[in-house]
Amino acid sequence: MATLQVTGTVKDAQGLTTPFTGTINTQSAPVVSSVVVTPDPAPVGTKRTITINAADAEGGPLTYTCFVEGQAATPTAQPNVFTFVA
Repeated sequence: MATLQVTGTVKDAQGLTTPFTGTINTQSAPVVSSVVVTPDPAPVGTKRTITINAADAEGGPLTYTCFVEGQAATPTAQPNVFTFVA
């Protein structure tokens, strides 16, 4: 997330001033709403589908990676869906 610093002063009719500071957040991190694994539970050796549901606060595109116990899951044609045999 990038942050911009805002500073300035406020002045009244008598000439008294008070400084102020603040920040503007220019980006927010994506929010993951769910991770769905199907089938679950299933016997060992079953191919499973992992679907990650997420959104970018600014509406931008997302890039996904997925690992199971440190091993990369296999991407599918859908950028948020992976398969893994476990």
